[in-house]
Amino acid sequence: MKVLGHLPYVSCPLILLAALFSLPTVLSAEVPPEKSEVNASSSRGVPVEITADRIEYDQEREEYHAIGAVDMTRGAVRLTADDATLQKLTGRLIAIGHVHLRDGQSDVWSEQLELNMNTEAGVLTTGKIFGKERNSFVTGNRLQRFSETHYRIKDGSFTNCDAKDGEIPAWRFTFDDVDLDYEDSLFGKGVWFNVNDVPIIPLPSFQYPLGADRKSGLLIPTPGYNSRFGFKYRQSFFWAIDPSQDLTISPQILTERGYGGDLNYRYVWSRRAKGQWLMNALNDTDQGRKRFQFRGAHTQQFNPDLSFRMNLNYSTDRDFLQDLSNSGVQRALPSQESNLTLLQRLDHGALYLWGQYLQPLNTGGDRTFQRLPEVGHRLFLPGLLGSPVELTADTTFVHFWREKGFNVSRVDFVPGLSVEGLHAGHTVGFRPQFKFREVAYSRGLTERSRQHRGTYWAGAEVFSNLSKRFTVGEDNWLRHSIKPRVIYEFVPQTRQAKLVQIDAVDDLINKSLLTYSLKNRLSYQGRQVASTTWLDLLLAQSYHVGDPPPLASKFSDIWARGVFHQPLGGQDYLSAFNVNVDTFWDRKEKEFTQFNTDGVIQGHKRWYLSVGQRYSKAGSRTRRGDIWNPISFNEVFAPAEKILFLTAGAGVRLPAGITVGARWYHDLRTGQTSELDVVALYQNPCRCFSVGMSYIQFQDQKQYDFLISLTGLWGSQGNATQLMREILSPIMGGERGVPWDSR
Repeated sequence: MKVLGHLPYVSCPLILLAALFSLPTVLSAEVPPEKSEVNASSSRGVPVEITADRIEYDQEREEYHAIGAVDMTRGAVRLTADDATLQKLTGRLIAIGHVHLRDGQSDVWSEQLELNMNTEAGVLTTGKIFGKERNSFVTGNRLQRFSETHYRIKDGSFTNCDAKDGEIPAWRFTFDDVDLDYEDSLFGKGVWFNVNDVPIIPLPSFQYPLGADRKSGLLIPTPGYNSRFGFKYRQSFFWAIDPSQDLTISPQILTERGYGGDLNYRYVWSRRAKGQWLMNALNDTDQGRKRFQFRGAHTQQFNPDLSFRMNLNYSTDRDFLQDLSNSGVQRALPSQESNLTLLQRLDHGALYLWGQYLQPLNTGGDRTFQRLPEVGHRLFLPGLLGSPVELTADTTFVHFWREKGFNVSRVDFVPGLSVEGLHAGHTVGFRPQFKFREVAYSRGLTERSRQHRGTYWAGAEVFSNLSKRFTVGEDNWLRHSIKPRVIYEFVPQTRQAKLVQIDAVDDLINKSLLTYSLKNRLSYQGRQVASTTWLDLLLAQSYHVGDPPPLASKFSDIWARGVFHQPLGGQDYLSAFNVNVDTFWDRKEKEFTQFNTDGVIQGHKRWYLSVGQRYSKAGSRTRRGDIWNPISFNEVFAPAEKILFLTAGAGVRLPAGITVGARWYHDLRTGQTSELDVVALYQNPCRCFSVGMSYIQFQDQKQYDFLISLTGLWGSQGNATQLMREILSPIMGGERGVPWDSR
């Protein structure tokens, strides 16, 4: 049995039945009390079983005739009929009455089937084909088969809706004549698109691509309305250039803002080279100018050790995203970054070339420094000369360029040593570390002469890892692990007033700091289930051994980061409960200076609720980590305004196939909602089509988009589709017949 497209065909059944030809002239001349049954093996060694009320063989005509409740089985392929005749010489098979051919991929029903076993061509009378992969039905009064995948169908229909036992499908295409090639396309004449069998849209001629290969053609349109831009209409055309690349052209009209569109080019040149590039364009009639946004990415693996990555984000004007984007995240970006990376992995490190261009959007300007380029080398030598000493060395050269103001070059050299494997009784570990840093500049902040600064970082770390397993029922355990850690760091005071301050490499302040932390982890383990971490909690604080930096205290705020994950698969109403917490506690004032939380609770595929909160007290805030150690609290940020922000998201399935969801971003300090997103989707009972709507509200505009999908054929594409997917995917992930997945 082979399957191409959605229609099955038997590969040379004549060979499979040849073993029957040596039977006596008449197997059963009269109907016996029990059915006649034949078991044989084909020349390929595949067993064939044929049963019928009576099986006859005409030696003169060399013809087999099975009469009454015919049942022919070969492996997963089964043919049933009221009557079947097979001619040995011509290979012609005729099955009559309630003909049903089925396998694991598809089913074929007809009143009469004529098939030439040698050419595999034939005719079905009053036939119906069901493809299980896409739940598709094709019917016709006469279905003529030319090859394995090529059919000609008269007076028929096509649908992906459930339409068994004479049911009326929610939608289907009816046609007078269709040429169907499952490896190419469907081309029909006299076509109507029907809803509940009521003709709605006439399509005198209609062509739709089929098969595994992508085909060029129009995509489903996306209409919408924006309170600032007016009514909009977007019509995309998909161009399958070749199997490895395609281009989507999407013209768009905004009745009160102009016209434009998108170009989306994708390619996979090989397993090691792929990319995607997008251009958004608008002829802005309101501002009287043409505006463009370019985005793209390319990755290439030249060999296992040499790779190249490039990302592009650029607008022709700084207000493009804030003015035209439908994404609240993009509208709030202070800048957008373009970069490229060429990385060569070495036996003991790596060599890289990096370039970065930051385009200021809401902040910054033509005095923003750009890294054009940065070259670096990283060296890592573990077990130096067979000892527990590890040697590292990072070397970077970067040229900072900007449109206005001076340019500067910088060389940064950071060799380091650490000793691994020192311990006391395999319970307490000790790790001494030392790094030297020499930074040279082509000029200073105000002076044109070369500048340099040398410093060092010394650290001593003590740590441990304790764990215990507790039995919970049969073959189930809880493992509790505790990881205490204490590290002392010292960086001497250096003069840096004359140096250019661009990033953290240039701001190396004095540090005499003791940081202690405790990590708790509780995980669930079992023989029949995968290990799951229920709780991951980290507490940390720093103490300034010497004088603290400006605005800092002797003891830093206490930092806590917790991740709680509880799968509830055994519950009827709840399936998961997750909470993330990130907070700073001022022990002196006995209050939270920062408190951030994210929580999600879900009831299987029926509903979910997520809540997030961001709070920062007005004033100075503890800075977490620096260039030396990511978990240390040496400095505080300059005083800033209070932050009190709330985010929420939810999705729920309602009766009658309706699913709704929403996402909300609200500033509790100002009382303003920065963004509100609402989506609604209707799916008919058999999931063969869906219609939806999305609503986006910003402070300066509102937008409506309308979506539709026909399962197996089309689905609306664009920002509204992506928004609906983000909100509803927690409860609709993996489903078919939705706008973002119309398979």
